[in-house]
Amino acid sequence: MAAYHKILVALDSSPLSDKVFTCASTLAKQQGAKLMLIHCFTLPKPHQDFGDRYGANLGEFLSLAQTHIEEGMEATRQWLNGYAQTAKDMTLDVDWDWYVGEAGPQICAAAEDWNADLIVVGRRGHTGLQEILLGSVSNYVLHRCRRAVLVVQGDKV
Repeated sequence: MAAYHKILVALDSSPLSDKVFTCASTLAKQQGAKLMLIHCFTLPKPHQDFGDRYGANLGEFLSLAQTHIEEGMEATRQWLNGYAQTAKDMTLDVDWDWYVGEAGPQICAAAEDWNADLIVVGRRGHTGLQEILLGSVSNYVLHRCRRAVLVVQGDKV
């Protein structure tokens, strides 16, 4: 098995995050690897009334997006600090960060920027139409990132 030195861990606010973190931290402990925990804020989707041809409602949409991010920042800081403290208690070298934008591209960019050896990401288990409609971050990362990817399977929904 190849030795991993830098493991990027993509966490969201789903119950699967605990399983993803446990898998990544156990592997990091075995490999003596550093962990980078990341979370992505996805901007709210603009409603039809935000998309008029002259951008008259653009200010309202931007204000909504800013509020959405600000409200989530402190909760996310505490949440990621909790995971980081758990990793530190395991004597792991850990850091965390968050990004704004669609999760798939942000995870790939973060892995490249940080020069990760491995990305650990969860998969909720959506299949068929659900996966098509909701998208799949793990599928995006698996097929578009140039790093090794470990997908932690969640329960089928």
